[in-house]
Amino acid sequence: MAVVISMFDQLPGERGFDFVPTTTSLLFTVAPGLALASIDGLPALPYDTVDMAMKAASTVSMPVAQDMDGLLTLQRTLGAALQAAGLGVHLAPPAMLLGEGQYPCTLPIREFALVQCLPERDRYVPLGQWSLDDR
Repeated sequence: MAVVISMFDQLPGERGFDFVPTTTSLLFTVAPGLALASIDGLPALPYDTVDMAMKAASTVSMPVAQDMDGLLTLQRTLGAALQAAGLGVHLAPPAMLLGEGQYPCTLPIREFALVQCLPERDRYVPLGQWSLDDR
């Protein structure tokens, strides 16, 4: 039986802040602590960039990632969609994906999410979630 990671149950999401951040990053994640791509150095509330990133992510259509090859295909597909939308995106190196302590590829990757990372990366705000196709 496969275990499904539900990111929004595991991410430390907070929506009410008692401060306004000066910069932020957007991360595309498949599991807590495992980001496939990031858009860094954005102004505090990057509404236009978030909208563009969400529209680009919604174009990703592929099967559930069963292994490392599937995870890398998801990363390349997502990166291409973000670049086509005109967003400067940083893709995590494959070696970094392998080196993370919470490497999830023994599990099927059924979804990915966009989170806003606030200064010092100690607070994350879930912004969107997309499911991969069960084929």
